[in-house]
Amino acid sequence: MPDSPIYFWEYLLFSGAALNSASVRRSFPGALILKDSGIGCIHPWPEFGDAPLEQQLALLQSGQPTPLARRALDCAALDSNARHASVSLFQDLAIPASHYSWSFGHPTTPQINRLLNEGWPALKAKGYPNWGETLRFLEACQRTAGDSNLRFRIDFNGCLEPAAFHKFIEFMPLRLYRAIDFVEDPCPYDPLTWNAAREKWAIPLALDKGWQSATTGFDSVVIKPARRDWRTVASLHPQKNLVFTSAMDHPIGQMYAAYEAATARRELGDTIGLCGLCTQHLFTPDPFLERVHSPGGHLQPDLVGGGLGFGDLIEGLPWRRLTP
Repeated sequence: MPDSPIYFWEYLLFSGAALNSASVRRSFPGALILKDSGIGCIHPWPEFGDAPLEQQLALLQSGQPTPLARRALDCAALDSNARHASVSLFQDLAIPASHYSWSFGHPTTPQINRLLNEGWPALKAKGYPNWGETLRFLEACQRTAGDSNLRFRIDFNGCLEPAAFHKFIEFMPLRLYRAIDFVEDPCPYDPLTWNAAREKWAIPLALDKGWQSATTGFDSVVIKPARRDWRTVASLHPQKNLVFTSAMDHPIGQMYAAYEAATARRELGDTIGLCGLCTQHLFTPDPFLERVHSPGGHLQPDLVGGGLGFGDLIEGLPWRRLTP
């Protein structure tokens, strides 16, 4: 029996500010793929070593999908089964709560007010090479938050030198230090460097890049289901907390990450901590993004059409055939 054809639709997301220290882009191309009525998302980040979208699609067309495209195909297969059964992938699953992903494209006070009014447990912000500026930003957020118990997560994407990271912690006010949930990828992973930082400052560290070979010096591992299978990560790091996040991609990819996080929580329990699944507000609204809501960090699945949802919007897209 011949394999089902693959269809695709290219999209473009726009942000009001750069989304991390490795990129100055404000437009982000990706593609949804459709196979046997199931949908997946290919959202490359060339800054982190991904092949650009055109190459991703060409390799998929030739039957040699990249790891990123293979994850999209895995997603489409799950989604296809659920849509054919007319059930939501979120049936009988509880999506774990998430931190608030800070947008430097929006003013500070309205975002803090939203965090406090809706009861978000933590704020996650991207750190930049100018650690002093990052520190002043965090202090300002904490002042605006007042006496709340808001926690902070900072992701430097490995952009600091070890000495700069030490200064970042050294000059941090005690009240802010006590509110730090973790620092993600402060500098490129090296077990000696990371262990030394943890021992000196007693600061929790989270690892995203380098998880395949990393051994010690970190407390949590970040998992982006669009990019890696969480079961592989969990088997390599059985004693670590797992932090599921979106890949700052299309809502289809975002919902896939939420499904995987909910499945992992059901199987592994409290090993799955506070996630980072709520990234829709980082982008200029479109019909898909407008359907995503996450009051207080509780992502609400779209139920239209079963599977990952958005069935009516998916049907209205101008799909093009990619494979025979």
